[in-house]
Amino acid sequence: MNIIFAAASSFSEQTLITLTTLDHEIVAVLTQPDRQSGRGLKKTKNPIKKLAQKFDLPVLEYESLTSPEAYKTIKKLAPDLLLTMAYGEYVPNKILKIPHCETVNIHPSLLPQWRGASPIQSAILNGDKKTGTCLTRMVNEVDAGPIFISYETEIGAHETAGVLSDRLAKLSAKLIKNSLDDILNKKISPTEQAHENAVYAPKIKKTDALITWSLPALKLLRQIKAFNPWPVSYSWIKGKHFRIWDAELKNQDNVKHPPGKIVEIRDKDILVATGEKILALTQVQLEGKKKINAAEFARGFDCQGITLGH
Repeated sequence: MNIIFAAASSFSEQTLITLTTLDHEIVAVLTQPDRQSGRGLKKTKNPIKKLAQKFDLPVLEYESLTSPEAYKTIKKLAPDLLLTMAYGEYVPNKILKIPHCETVNIHPSLLPQWRGASPIQSAILNGDKKTGTCLTRMVNEVDAGPIFISYETEIGAHETAGVLSDRLAKLSAKLIKNSLDDILNKKISPTEQAHENAVYAPKIKKTDALITWSLPALKLLRQIKAFNPWPVSYSWIKGKHFRIWDAELKNQDNVKHPPGKIVEIRDKDILVATGEKILALTQVQLEGKKKINAAEFARGFDCQGITLGH
């Protein structure tokens, strides 16, 4: 069978590698054009393009799939399956109808929970105990198609979004390896989602990562975990931008300190008052500096008794 794989994120790498091991032909890898990034604004290839070229796979790049050229090229390839995964671009209905067999999408949540752009971060922010990955038939509405198969996994208490994303990427690749042939051979029928239970995961902005110290420590901990490695939760310390990469919850009530105040510096962490209980910062980064252990930071920066956020 002929497959087109549409992706643009490192999250999709394991699945592309898996596809190269299966008894099907990848007739094209559809991805986003090179973007300018970094201080020098140099154009860089996305990781999927790099990986596709490593495997000598044909690469298609379009700013928009609504262009006549995109439709003509994809139709000429006569794919049996279009598989999308963290592609990040709108796929118009006329493209969805091209494949002879199916157009499917991998989404890292237990749909209909967390449809949208940030399912992994949203699961952590919400304090979910479990998540997973789903293979759905693509429809016009985002992440609303019927589900062929889903795999479930627990969310570890100390997992960041980065760690959980790596696990879900591997789980998604396993799902494809185990189910792709059955889908192509019509041995699996999809089941409609319970649309009335749909919950949406909005696109995350850098400004979402600003810490509000008056919130409970548990909520702040979830934010810190969810926004690692991007956009990284932050505050201000003596007027300087202060990133907080990791933290731990202390079973200690805050009964007398204003939220954001550094109440104690210990051998391994910095204790900060919140709206409810104490939060222990374990890994931090001052603007212009490297990410380091919080206690090491405190040894080189006088922060005893000050209040974060200013």
